[in-house]
Amino acid sequence: MTKKMYSIVDMVVLGILIKEPMNAYKLAQYVEKYNVTRLVKLSTPAIYKSCKRLSSQGHLSGQLKRDGEAPDKTIYSVTKIGHERFKELMAHFAGTMPPFYFDINSVVYSLQQLDYEEGLELIDAYETEIQSMQSWMIPHSQEAQAKATFASRMIVKQYLMVVDVLVKWVKLLRKEFVKERS
Repeated sequence: MTKKMYSIVDMVVLGILIKEPMNAYKLAQYVEKYNVTRLVKLSTPAIYKSCKRLSSQGHLSGQLKRDGEAPDKTIYSVTKIGHERFKELMAHFAGTMPPFYFDINSVVYSLQQLDYEEGLELIDAYETEIQSMQSWMIPHSQEAQAKATFASRMIVKQYLMVVDVLVKWVKLLRKEFVKERS
């Protein structure tokens, strides 16, 4: 018995292709144009692999089209079972809370191996970085909110909330590190 694969990339590819059939190259351009990779972990090679896999599984149908002198391109459309797979993937990921990792946690885990000053330097560097990100995100998100899609607006709001929490957390981290080492 083979284990069923649940792929975020497949879900995003199916979702975009439900909206508009297109070839893999145009799909990759769409993802780039709308900054999908800033919101979802996705790469151009993953898009191409996903299109091939979904096509071989019957979730996409492909129709060859020629545009002038250019080579034939496969225009992908979502099949009936592809729509069902999309809904299955949506339900799976909506009902699953996977672990998430912040790289800074690896630093925190190893802070005890550093002397006090080195530890503070790293904490301060992270605080500067996260505050810089917050300072950049606030005005840029406000600009983008007017023309962004519902999904983009909600994901950006999620990012802003996470960054806000990390700004508060790093202050606590510093306070607790100083208290621990005193």
